[in-house]
Amino acid sequence: MYRTDTIQLSEYEAFTVAVLKGEIDVANAVAIETKLSYAVPNTASGLIIDLSGVPFMDSSGLRLLFEVDARLRRHQQDLRLVLRKDSNLLRTLDLVHMQDVVPLFDDIASAAAADVLPADV
Repeated sequence: MYRTDTIQLSEYEAFTVAVLKGEIDVANAVAIETKLSYAVPNTASGLIIDLSGVPFMDSSGLRLLFEVDARLRRHQQDLRLVLRKDSNLLRTLDLVHMQDVVPLFDDIASAAAADVLPADV
């Protein structure tokens, strides 16, 4: 089970920020999605998920990201992802064209500052 101390929640400007650490797979994706679902108040602009500390993500983790994005869109909120350019996850996210749906950034400050138009999905 994904330990709750590996999900650090905070606020940055108008966004809720979730910093994830550790692998995301079938064993913990539902627990992570549940925690993230309740983390974002209606008054927030959206959620920034920092994946810099995630070395591996399987298809359950990808589904989690798409589900969280869909839930936020229903509330007119944005999902933004933070990922290092040298991250192993970048290739995985590229394969599913994640950047066509959710914008990717190098750091939390850039993610919060960006003027992003929502993708039509």
